[in-house]
Amino acid sequence: MKKKYIEQGFIRMTHGVRGEVKIELWCGEPSSFYKIKKLYLDENGERYLSVTSSHGSKNSAVVKFEGVDTVEDAAALKGKTVYVDREDLHLPKNKILICDLIGLPVLDADDGRVYGTVESIEEYPASDIYFIKTEKGTVQVPDVPQFIKKLTDEAVFIKPIEGMFE
Repeated sequence: MKKKYIEQGFIRMTHGVRGEVKIELWCGEPSSFYKIKKLYLDENGERYLSVTSSHGSKNSAVVKFEGVDTVEDAAALKGKTVYVDREDLHLPKNKILICDLIGLPVLDADDGRVYGTVESIEEYPASDIYFIKTEKGTVQVPDVPQFIKKLTDEAVFIKPIEGMFE
């Protein structure tokens, strides 16, 4: 089951003296992040802050929240993880997020053999790397068309090279 509230980033520090915070962005396109009007402070969506402005770069954003007007108010938020409501992202119907892949089985694209489960996915300059938990340990699989053949809500289908899972 897909999570309704998705981890979006981490409040790294205050920014200036008017209550802004700097958020380290973990996922998604920064341009879509700047359209978000509510950030949640828990994974259940029980506590949220209304965004009055946001701007930044690829990996970080400077955000101003309603009612957070001083550096002291902003400092109280430092270290908190922020979440977004999946519905606020306005994702295309077929879009699968990285967080949705974690824990999915990894299957052979040809014969359906189970190799393991997706433990994590890390971003690298050349390509993302899937960390696949197997009975023998963790195997790293680059997110390139030669290996990753298909992603669904139920599984990741791959075509490994000989010896990759031995």
